[in-house]
Amino acid sequence: MEDLRNLTALISNAVKQIEESCNARQVSLPSLDDPFTLESESARLHPAVLEAVATIVAATNQLSVLVRPPALTLMSAAVQFHVPSALRTVTKANVVEILREAGPQGLHVDEIAKKNNMDPQKLARLLRLLATEHIFREVTPDVFANNRISSLADTGKSSTELFSKPTEKYTGTNGVAALIEHCGYDVFNSSACMTETLLDPETARSYDPTKAPFNRAFKTDLPFWAWFEQPGNEQILSTFGMAMKGTKALSPPDVILDGFEWKDLPSGSIVVDVGGGIGSQSLTIAQAHHHLKIVVQDREPVVKEAKGFWDLNFPNVLSSGRVTLQGKAGNPQSIDFLAGQPVKNASVFLMRMILHDWSDDLCHVILKHLREAATPSTKLLLVDNLMSFACPDTSPTTTIPGGASEPPPPPLLANYGHASAFLHMIDLQMLTALNGQERTLVHLAKLLEGAGWKLTKVYRTPTFLQTHQQILALPA
Repeated sequence: MEDLRNLTALISNAVKQIEESCNARQVSLPSLDDPFTLESESARLHPAVLEAVATIVAATNQLSVLVRPPALTLMSAAVQFHVPSALRTVTKANVVEILREAGPQGLHVDEIAKKNNMDPQKLARLLRLLATEHIFREVTPDVFANNRISSLADTGKSSTELFSKPTEKYTGTNGVAALIEHCGYDVFNSSACMTETLLDPETARSYDPTKAPFNRAFKTDLPFWAWFEQPGNEQILSTFGMAMKGTKALSPPDVILDGFEWKDLPSGSIVVDVGGGIGSQSLTIAQAHHHLKIVVQDREPVVKEAKGFWDLNFPNVLSSGRVTLQGKAGNPQSIDFLAGQPVKNASVFLMRMILHDWSDDLCHVILKHLREAATPSTKLLLVDNLMSFACPDTSPTTTIPGGASEPPPPPLLANYGHASAFLHMIDLQMLTALNGQERTLVHLAKLLEGAGWKLTKVYRTPTFLQTHQQILALPA
């Protein structure tokens, strides 16, 4: 009973902490019934609130598991896959946009189904499951409306436009709907083949990117990225590019500007965004720090998508030469992480969410090439998810500045339990798609050391998830 009382006390105290913080700032947490806006998130984006949120998420889940019958907990986990399946279906069927047009009073499922040509009874069952998970609202029987969670997936386009131009659904959006599609199709199907891949003697111990669960699911010998670029997969590749933009919704706006002191770099410093995709993070840096030059590197098909992105969001910056898109399509130098780094005068090599795509052996190759291209003063800034142990951490990296995070109050797990579960899911996402992985800080430090870099500092973002932490390394 002691854990029961302690968990209840943690939740109660955390709620008080949120109330006190919001009252002091004269703001309030938005209702679940309100649509999502970036402005309304300001109440949550405060260190005291984020700390309390982490405690509430971890403690409520642990409390639920403590009091719930074990069989129900286990089997609920076993069938949880129906939630992302339902979410992908209704997102692809433009339900979010249809409900936005209907307004807060909602729309009967029969009317929704007339617009997207679905069976109304089946659609109602999907929406009811999602509403039970607090994604959408069931206003009255069979009448559904958006809520704060579902509205985040709104493309902002009219349903008429989406049905008339389905291949342009994600173009010019915040990328969240594209991220749902990527997770619900590419990764969902790959994950379904995890068991067979990890138990098959031919693939069980392999970290070859052509022997991942993805390869079994899609019956291909090509690596994840190369398969995306095959003729016939143009729509999947385009969706993936927008999905990576959607990952920005997982962290506070402009979080890339926090931590590392971009303003301290000398004027004209070259920041190379290695594997920067279309350049969504580099765009934030370029708009905030006009004294920097940016080079965005990625594969040829991604670079093609990137030009339109920059022309739309930062007109003329490409023609000015302050931002360069480097890949076969944008520059004579073809970019291949594993073949070498063409830029030899970089002030900063930025790698955001790149190393988790690769096995340790291939990470060593990538990091070694960067070290060979670095000057004595070049900085390597990794932006990655840092995994935490579910038990107390006594690793030597805890003595590095920023290396140790504040431990949660007992009886919570050392990694904040359910509040960090998303990270472990992303780790398995890397496993299923690429044979890659998220890493602990001590694991990352060993990788860096082996490639000639020295881990010197960790800039931890003030979020309850250890996502998008900045890890600074210098030439050893």
